[in-house]
Amino acid sequence: MYQREVLGLSEARAAVEAALSEAYKQPDRAMSIAVVDDRGDLVCCARMDGAYPLYMHMAINKAYTAARMLKDTAAFAKRERELGRELTTWGDSKFTFVKGGQCIIRPGEGYIPGSTSKGTVLGGIGASGRSAEEDETIALAGLKAIKL
Repeated sequence: MYQREVLGLSEARAAVEAALSEAYKQPDRAMSIAVVDDRGDLVCCARMDGAYPLYMHMAINKAYTAARMLKDTAAFAKRERELGRELTTWGDSKFTFVKGGQCIIRPGEGYIPGSTSKGTVLGGIGASGRSAEEDETIALAGLKAIKL
């Protein structure tokens, strides 16, 4: 029988709260944050008041992509473009090439396919509602709060 580490609600909430704290430095620019587990299933999310509904959809897709592809969405996009692939290659309509999705990895032992790093993939965090670079910065703030 296999046992695996899973991302808990307390870690996901801490990530969402930290990302929101960073986002609220500009409260007039509403956005959404989502955290998924290693399978891409939603664990926790939040939408700032006034955020456009598409932002939540994109935050979830960014987190999902990072978790399922075992890397941040920017790195995933870069690699796929270098290989001449499109998103449709994967047959998963939730995948995105848009920055703002970060893979949550606990460093340590464990094989991460396609990576030279070792560790355990626990999930992903996605932020959406601002520029791609700002979304990435806010997702990273959430990632740091998990303290892996």
